[in-house]
Amino acid sequence: MRKLFNKLKLKTKLIILICFVFILAVIAENTYIIRIVNNQYYDDASQRVEEIANIIATSPDIINDITNSTDENLVSIQEYAENARLLSQVEFITIFDMQGIRFSHPDKEQIGKKIVGGDGDAALRGESYLSTAEGTLGLSIRAFKPIYSSDKTQIGALMVGQTVNNIEHLASRTKQPILLTLIVSLIIAVSLALWFSKNIKNILLGLEPYEMVKLFEERDAIIRTVKEGVLVINRDGIITQINDEAIRILRITENKNKIIGGHVRKIIPNTRLYEVMLTGEAEYDCEQNINGIIILTNRIPLFVNGKLTGAIASFRDMTEIRQLAENLTGVNRYTDALRSQSHEFNNKLHVIYGLTFNENNHELIEYLEELMGSQEKEYEQISQSIHDPIIAGFLNSKFSRARELGVTLHFHIAGQLNILTNSSIAHKLVTILGNLIDNGLDAVQFLDDKQITINLKINDDCFIIEVKDNGQGITKEHSQQIFSKGYSTKGDNRGFGLYLVLASVDELNGHIELCESDTTTGACFKVLLPLHEIYQEK
Repeated sequence: MRKLFNKLKLKTKLIILICFVFILAVIAENTYIIRIVNNQYYDDASQRVEEIANIIATSPDIINDITNSTDENLVSIQEYAENARLLSQVEFITIFDMQGIRFSHPDKEQIGKKIVGGDGDAALRGESYLSTAEGTLGLSIRAFKPIYSSDKTQIGALMVGQTVNNIEHLASRTKQPILLTLIVSLIIAVSLALWFSKNIKNILLGLEPYEMVKLFEERDAIIRTVKEGVLVINRDGIITQINDEAIRILRITENKNKIIGGHVRKIIPNTRLYEVMLTGEAEYDCEQNINGIIILTNRIPLFVNGKLTGAIASFRDMTEIRQLAENLTGVNRYTDALRSQSHEFNNKLHVIYGLTFNENNHELIEYLEELMGSQEKEYEQISQSIHDPIIAGFLNSKFSRARELGVTLHFHIAGQLNILTNSSIAHKLVTILGNLIDNGLDAVQFLDDKQITINLKINDDCFIIEVKDNGQGITKEHSQQIFSKGYSTKGDNRGFGLYLVLASVDELNGHIELCESDTTTGACFKVLLPLHEIYQEK
């Protein structure tokens, strides 16, 4: 039975529950009311027959007729009793002598016979009382009263009665509207149950309880497993949900149970989530400093049925995002470098193959000597000063890339860069050098004489990077915004290179500036990095 009930839909359960409770309450109430009505009718009937018995027992006419019991007086007693019975609306009025012989009865054939029921003897002994007994008219409530003559001698008694059937009949007439009320109430209860269940279903978006439980469990699982911090507030700015990742990123030391239920401005100052909820305007990809922690966050107001109910924020640690970006940038740089070297290598193989196929041995030897001599010179220049294999390999790849694009790349290196034990530092340097060199390659791509100069200087406390090109340069208007995220004059989906350079320089506690070039054209970027930051251990 329980399993069957659990399988029922919420609508059906609500109808059954409401109807059951309502019907049970109405039945109990009506049973109680009917019982009160029955008792009231019995009390009224008892009181009425008792009052009528008192009146008739003291009637002078009755006393006189019983004292002088002539035939004429006996007829008068019957007439008096019948008139009184009709006026008082009781079932019977029976007057009898000291031997229990009837002087009156609704059924005239019963006159002259002894009373029945076995409850009249006490009345002949002068007692007044109420009794319920089975008489000639059926079970009835009967009031007995002795009748005394003028000299206080008992000369008989009388009995006034109301049958139980008649009392119940009168009571049933009162029960009918009560039962009708019960039926109407049942119809109203079912209608209300249908309306209430439909309203509940609308509030629950048509979901059944087990579907809601599953939905909440899935939501909690998603919030727990995502690698983003999630924070939810209600209309009053009270935190209603926060996941473990948010607590980790924001370095909140309070217990999670204490966080939920607290005001967001007290728990996490400067979050702006409450302001977003008030304005109803979403904010995307915003960098924010919360207690010294840089995060990248999206803040969105929450609407339910078109009404603003709160706001939600999702965020990541900006340091982690930059590390991912640097790793991706490094991989892209390495890929570009390998691609450039592969193209150059294939081109040279084609030349070698052509000279060999045509048996131009002299030209082949000269080409190989020139090729090996030029590359050896380039590689020797870098390897003598740059001892870190990642940085050295990356810079060598830029020679290949520059040759492909027809760009003359001038390297000037002063000092020595030792091996870097922290691979993330190497990735940051690749990000800085790669973006600055690539910007230079883009700047000179449409020139006839394409020149880029790279100056690297490593002294006792600083690593200085200077990249110059002979392109069109950067205007003062653009120079104010070139480091902004997404800003570019080259088209859409650009403007991240210098932004990543600035982020990497900041993380190394360095400095970057757009310096003046010693030529009239082109752009010059200068980066200063503390050497102790570059050589820090992993």
